[in-house]
Amino acid sequence: MNIHISLQSDIPTYEQIKIQIKAQILDGRLAPNQPLTSMRQLARDLRVSVITTTRAYSDLEAEGLIYTVQGRGCFVKGDAEMVRRQYLQNIDEAFRTAVEKGKAAGLNLAELQDRLEEIFHEKCN
Repeated sequence: MNIHISLQSDIPTYEQIKIQIKAQILDGRLAPNQPLTSMRQLARDLRVSVITTTRAYSDLEAEGLIYTVQGRGCFVKGDAEMVRRQYLQNIDEAFRTAVEKGKAAGLNLAELQDRLEEIFHEKCN
């Protein structure tokens, strides 16, 4: 598991961890049922508090991406593809809403795409 955090980022540290683990699960770098680094070890590796890593792992579990086995640790859920499909459905719903609101505001497709690109680049920086 390869995670890099930036203390200068506006994104909270737990969220940076969560985003990076989620990306590694969804793109297959972390395989189903693969154990994750323990919360304590990850906290030591990243030089953050255990509370921070616990929050990231808790959020990932709440989103259905990982599961915990008492006394053994956290593991990648077996069906990451199903989770990915759920995310895609949520994205489709958000896009439908954006298109409806864009049309109501008088935007054409190119203007709507420009807005999406702006927001995408804001979130990636």
